[in-house]
Amino acid sequence: MSSAPDTPLASNDHVDPITATSAAHTRAPRWQFGLGRQNGLAFWALLLLEASFGSYFALWPLWIEDRGAAVWLVGLLIGMGGILRLAGLLPSAWLVRRFGLRTVFVTVRLIAAVGIFTAALAPSWPWLIPAFIGMAIGDVAFPVAATFVSRNGGAQRVRAFTMVFTFGPSIALLATPLLSGVLVKVWGLRAPFVAAAVFSVISAWFFFRTQSAAAPDDDHSGGSGYAALLRLPGLRLLFGIQFATFFAIGLGTSLLPIFLHEVHGYREAIIPPLTALTAVGSIVLSTAIARSKRLSANPLRSVSGAVFLAAVSFAMFLSADLLPLALLAMTLRGGFFVAWPLYNAVLGERSPDALRPHTYALGEILAGTGFVLAPIGAGQLYGIDSNLPIIVAVAMLIPLIGGIWALSRHNPTSPPTPAAATDA
Repeated sequence: MSSAPDTPLASNDHVDPITATSAAHTRAPRWQFGLGRQNGLAFWALLLLEASFGSYFALWPLWIEDRGAAVWLVGLLIGMGGILRLAGLLPSAWLVRRFGLRTVFVTVRLIAAVGIFTAALAPSWPWLIPAFIGMAIGDVAFPVAATFVSRNGGAQRVRAFTMVFTFGPSIALLATPLLSGVLVKVWGLRAPFVAAAVFSVISAWFFFRTQSAAAPDDDHSGGSGYAALLRLPGLRLLFGIQFATFFAIGLGTSLLPIFLHEVHGYREAIIPPLTALTAVGSIVLSTAIARSKRLSANPLRSVSGAVFLAAVSFAMFLSADLLPLALLAMTLRGGFFVAWPLYNAVLGERSPDALRPHTYALGEILAGTGFVLAPIGAGQLYGIDSNLPIIVAVAMLIPLIGGIWALSRHNPTSPPTPAAATDA
């Protein structure tokens, strides 16, 4: 297998690529959070990417409905967006090998910015289709960033994933819903989408500053890499559980803004600030994992705890007309945002280095497939009973939590290196 397009610096960035000064003699800048320059820049890129998402995600179902779509159609359209996302993710490993991590990340986030901006201009729901396409392409950035962080994470890969994919984004998710609430009051529902487009552009700028150390490799199609992954029994089981987990979580969360608005009477401008509490929960949980050697040593056990908190939060939303329960539920819901990157850390530990671009892409595809199907199912269940999507989500998560905990008792210290993994 030929060299990857973006090779990490030796010894996890011990030499600064700009100043060429030894890190042993120069105190690392505080903005790097002990991650090294490369993952430090990735930290800020993902923070701004999540700021883009956080600016509009709580309002997205409401905006689609405001553009004339019925509730069942809202779920269908969100599901369609997920299908488009999967179509973009499938060739992501090939794109990385062909053009390099930095080029792919920057390009897809600029395309996302254009798509998000068109959402602000849409006069009716059919005009949101370009936005769905742009957002779907933009999500290719996630497996690209996961590959980048893994390559530069060294022995602290779990901490790097927790900081880059949970702690930083949670800060953004804490601030941007509050900003969106102000923007909605002053300029209406369109304004948060404009802010989201700006954040996406800035995110691309931060990742543009990362280092690309090698020429692109155009000798791989990526297909054999996915086949090799699926020949590893342990990874097949993990992928299946990951899919089921995020399908269940998607059932409980995809129509939550509409549920809070229509069933429990929360005003549209209140919902984004309320969801900021989700970031508080994920910040607290991600900080605990990053600081705990025991939790970092077994990320799958941390996944089970995070999913448990998400399940408890869904159950509480059934009584969300009581404000204290709604506030606590939004806080515990942060477990959902912690679980996603922790799954990436688990998959990275249990897959060969040569196949990690495929691993992260396939993980995103499967989790995304759960999110594609979940809004469609949630829309149908909501039409029968508004509480039903949440009830079904909790019923599915309970046995999954037990299964994840059981798997966490078998925590290998090194990835598998079977012959099947070398033919990618």
